[in-house]
Amino acid sequence: MTQFNLSRALPGDLSHIKTEQREGVLTITLNRPEKRNAMSVELTFEMVRLLEAVAVDESVRVVVLRGEGPGFCAGMDIKDFFDSSERDEATLRAAKEAANHWRVRLLRNLPQPTIAMVHGFCFGGAFGIVEACDIALAADDTKFTLSEINFGHFPAGPVAKAISRTMSVRAASYYSLSGRTFDGPEAERNSFISRSYPAAELEAETYKLAAELATKDPVALQFTKESLQYVETMSWDAALNYNAAKFAELKVRQQGATSRAASVASFLEGKSRPGLGS
Repeated sequence: MTQFNLSRALPGDLSHIKTEQREGVLTITLNRPEKRNAMSVELTFEMVRLLEAVAVDESVRVVVLRGEGPGFCAGMDIKDFFDSSERDEATLRAAKEAANHWRVRLLRNLPQPTIAMVHGFCFGGAFGIVEACDIALAADDTKFTLSEINFGHFPAGPVAKAISRTMSVRAASYYSLSGRTFDGPEAERNSFISRSYPAAELEAETYKLAAELATKDPVALQFTKESLQYVETMSWDAALNYNAAKFAELKVRQQGATSRAASVASFLEGKSRPGLGS
């Protein structure tokens, strides 16, 4: 994961995605409500361009990803991705690779914390979006379905990896083999999401958390993401060495009131008590 010291204007010509930035929080909204926000070829290429720009925009401190209308995302727009009467095979191949690229690499590797705000429904390929975000919050009445088996298919692309990384082994097998629907509280119990809230509270809770994260040191947030991502497959000694190197880099790159040095000085002077709510 790389932090750039550059800035790139966010694309302003998006047709299937809406963006809004306020006080460091960028909201990215999947905007195909008439198609249940299913990922189309055009949306896919737009998301690649957008996330590439977000990654190098230091004004973006936190990203919230949500869906327009009655639900989050119904997965892949199968007709759009597989109908060669509309596009040539080369374009479709590129679109399929881009669909994996923005979920598996670009979204996952953003320097900024990402929050998925899931409501209404989340089907199939949308599981890969939710898992790629650092935090996932959902409404209690959200309908989650790994529907591939009901079409004689299997969780392809990033989906199988996504559920195996987050859900318990038994839950992943049960819901992917049966195709049964589960709700927000069950998604929290099986660890696919972070927290489930009553639908009327979801938006407020999401942006409350986003605002809280936006006040924290951006380098520390980025390094927290990187550490959690990389140490998972390391031995204990490798993890210790990795984090020692990252700590040295942290001291070089950090500055300002939210830095570790400033926080430690404030604690030693009795001005703050990190971890104790102040």
